[in-house]
Amino acid sequence: MAVSWRRIAVPAAAVGVLVPAALGAHALLSGPDAPRTSSAGIPATGPTAPGAVPDDARASGPEGTAAVARPSDAPTRSGNSVSVQLSSYDAQRKQAELKPSAGKTVRTGDVIAAAPNRHAPSGALFKVGKVTGSRDGKVRVTTAPATLSELLGDQKVDQRAALQPGEISVRPLSSGVTVQKPGAGSATESGAPATPSGSPGATASGSPSPSASGSSGVRTQLVPSGTRPAPSSSGSALSPDARKALTTLRLGVKVPLPKGIEATGKSPARLSGEVTFRPELIFQYEKRGGLNLLPQRAAIGLGGSYAYGWQVHGKVRGTADTGQVAVPLAAVTGRHVFWVGPVPVVVSTEVTFTYRFTAGGRIVLDADQRTSGAFAVGAKYDRQGGWQPLHEARQQTRGAAPRVEGAASATARVGAHAQVFLYDTAGVGGDLSVHLTGRAAAASGGGAPAWALSAGYDLKTELMLQLKIFGIQIADLRTTPFALHDERKLFGRGKLPAA
Repeated sequence: MAVSWRRIAVPAAAVGVLVPAALGAHALLSGPDAPRTSSAGIPATGPTAPGAVPDDARASGPEGTAAVARPSDAPTRSGNSVSVQLSSYDAQRKQAELKPSAGKTVRTGDVIAAAPNRHAPSGALFKVGKVTGSRDGKVRVTTAPATLSELLGDQKVDQRAALQPGEISVRPLSSGVTVQKPGAGSATESGAPATPSGSPGATASGSPSPSASGSSGVRTQLVPSGTRPAPSSSGSALSPDARKALTTLRLGVKVPLPKGIEATGKSPARLSGEVTFRPELIFQYEKRGGLNLLPQRAAIGLGGSYAYGWQVHGKVRGTADTGQVAVPLAAVTGRHVFWVGPVPVVVSTEVTFTYRFTAGGRIVLDADQRTSGAFAVGAKYDRQGGWQPLHEARQQTRGAAPRVEGAASATARVGAHAQVFLYDTAGVGGDLSVHLTGRAAAASGGGAPAWALSAGYDLKTELMLQLKIFGIQIADLRTTPFALHDERKLFGRGKLPAA
C-alpha cells in the first residue's frame, strides 16, 4: 500500500523528517503537557510546546534560517529534509532567494516556513512556485501562497501562550504614560526612552508606529543553526503568581483631562492610575485523515487578563470631551512562535491602548476604583459552523464609595484596539472598551438628589481579512462584527431619569 507523503517545512535548528499522512494527528507534536481549556474552548495559559525563543538567541549573520522538506520517492519513515537560508524575501514581488545546504537543492512545490528573521520579521510561509536561476550556491525562486493544511497536514495544535519579555515591544504615545515591561525592574516614561536594568527586552521601543512588520524597534526572535528553544528551568521553579508577574505589562497613566475641567475638593483634575495587561496569543489547528483538505477546526486570536486602577477626579461646568477619536496611550507589539514539532507557526499582535473622557452639564466626580477582567478576541472555525468570531469577556469593579454630585454625566474610558496576524497575513481584530460612568440628577418634586457610579465594557470582534492561509475561503465579515456589552451599577442613591 502506497504511503501519502506531505511537504513540510522545518527550521534549520531542528532535525526534520517527512511525515506521512497515515501517521496521525500527533506525529510531529512534542511535549507531554495537555493544555487547559477556557470557557471559549481555547486552552488557557499553561504548559505548551517550546515556543519562546530566548532573547540571546539572535542571529549573528545577515541571513535568516529556514528549511524545506520535499516528498521522498521512497515510502520510508525517514523522509528527506533540506535546511536552507533565506537570503532575501520580497512578499509583494513574490520572490525569494534561498541557499540550500551543501549537495541539496530546492524544487517547485516545496513548502517553506521560517521563524522571524531580518528578511521576514513576521516569519514566512510560502511554496516554491518556480526556480528562476542560481548563482554562488543560492537559488532564486518565485513564491506562491501556501496554506496551513499544506504545511501541517494531519495535526492537532491547541495552544494559548503568554508573551514573554523578549517577545514584546512597547511605545508610549502620550505624555504622562510610563511603561514597565514584563520582568523589568524600572519604568520608561513617554518622551524619554531608556534601557531599564533587568530583563533583556525591557526597552521601550522607539518604533515609529505600532506596526510589527515595519518597526525597527521590534525584537525579532531568531533560532541559531544547531539550537532549539528550550523551556526555562528557572521559570518552572516559580510560583504561578510569580510566573504571571513575569509576563504582565504595566502602564502608569497620568494623563490630562480636557480644558475647562476644574479641580475637586479632593484632587486636581486628572485621569490616572495603572493599566496592567497580560497578553496571550491563541492558535488552534486540527485536521485528521481523510480526503477533505480543509481542517476540522482552527482558531487565531488574542486574549489575556487586565486590571485598571481608576483615579478620576474633576468638576465640569458645561461640556468636556477629549475628542471623537480616542487618544492613544501606548502601542504594544508582540510575536510568538508556536512550535509544532519542528515547524514554526508565527502569530503576531498589535495592541493600541487609548483613553477618552466625556462629560456634559454640571457634575463633580471623585472616584477611585479597580477594574479587573479577562477577554479574548479573534476568529474560530469548524466545518459545521464555518468561521465565527471568538469572543470571551468577564469583568468586575471594586472600590471605595465615590463622590458624584450635580446634574449631568461623566464617562472615562480606557480602550484596547487589537489586531492579530498569522505570519504576515490572516488578520483578525477586536476592540475592548472599559468604562467608568458617573451620573447625577438634581432634586425634583421635593425629593433628594440622585446619583450613581457604574462600570462596564464593550467588546467587538471582527474578521479583517479573508483567512485564506487556513485554506478556507470565506466572505469578508468586517461589516458584521460581533459585540458584547455589560454595565453594572456600583454605588448610587435615588432614582435617575433614563439615560
